[in-house]
Amino acid sequence: MKKFLVVTLLSFMLVASLFSVVSASGTIPEEVKDKTLRIALVKEWGTGTHMIMHINGTKAEAARYGIDLSVIDANNNLAKMSDAIDNAVTNKMDAILISHGKAPALHDSVVRALKEGIPVIVFDNDFDVPYEIHQGKLVSIDQYDLMMGLLSQMSLVQELDGAGNVVYNRVANVPPTDKRHRIWEGAILPTYTGIKVVNTIDMGTDNPMPKAQSALETLLTTRDDIDAVYAVWDEYAKGFYNAIVASGKEIPLYSVDISDQDLAMMQEHPEIWRSSAAVDPRVVGQVQIRLALKAIAGEKIPRYYSLDPVLVHVDDLPSKDEKRVSMSDLDEYYDNWGSTKAFLEDWMLELEASK
Repeated sequence: MKKFLVVTLLSFMLVASLFSVVSASGTIPEEVKDKTLRIALVKEWGTGTHMIMHINGTKAEAARYGIDLSVIDANNNLAKMSDAIDNAVTNKMDAILISHGKAPALHDSVVRALKEGIPVIVFDNDFDVPYEIHQGKLVSIDQYDLMMGLLSQMSLVQELDGAGNVVYNRVANVPPTDKRHRIWEGAILPTYTGIKVVNTIDMGTDNPMPKAQSALETLLTTRDDIDAVYAVWDEYAKGFYNAIVASGKEIPLYSVDISDQDLAMMQEHPEIWRSSAAVDPRVVGQVQIRLALKAIAGEKIPRYYSLDPVLVHVDDLPSKDEKRVSMSDLDEYYDNWGSTKAFLEDWMLELEASK
């Protein structure tokens, strides 16, 4: 009798175990289950540490779920970006990821994709498309540029004790830098009236680093009363850094965005490049893929989403003699770096396990 009970119990447990496996696998949405999804990542440009890490993060996340990811680098050619989106529509891609670009140049192609029911997940750009067209399948992601502006600018304010002459960097008509500027103009300057802008440098987006260096070098030969320099974008910050080092002065520099080159400069002259607010670009790719999966599965996705930035401060990092730090190392010093659980659904983990 006991043997019968044991065998019966084991049989029941086996059936229950098999049933639980079937039930678990059944939670994967039918729209993505047992399919090889195809997604296109269309980038305005793909060079530099930040962009390469974004591409690698997107590729790694796509590989988790067996997604066939195509990466198109438009090499700063907006017409090529638009053509790439059109080609993705023609080839019936399951989703399209976009990085940067200019909305007017890409608008018609994005609308064409959305009208075909293809989700579009955009990073560092936005498109004015009514709901009746996008039907909840358009997301605009940013690095929480308002917060990055606040973090980096407050770092400057705190280290200047709220007063000083500042050379300010403004890059107009670029969505992320415009957001960062709004914090400076609308919050920092009215609140901390001791902060005085003595010069504003805006050299556009075309190869700004050498232009920024030249502009600040000229300024440093004519003024001795500059207490700090602020860069709304790290491409400018690198040029400003070179100008300050060449001048032999110790003027503190504060910025937004980070790269391996930036970190090397910060560690080389911690008295100059003090801090930079940033988001791990690999996390951007992770979130884009997950939002695309949710959209393909017919789940609700947000129209807007901002990632969590960190303030990378040189005082938090080891000295250059102790360890040379790269972007990949920053998760040792900061939370929200390297990975995120945002939009990571249980069924995605099941999908990953099934591949």
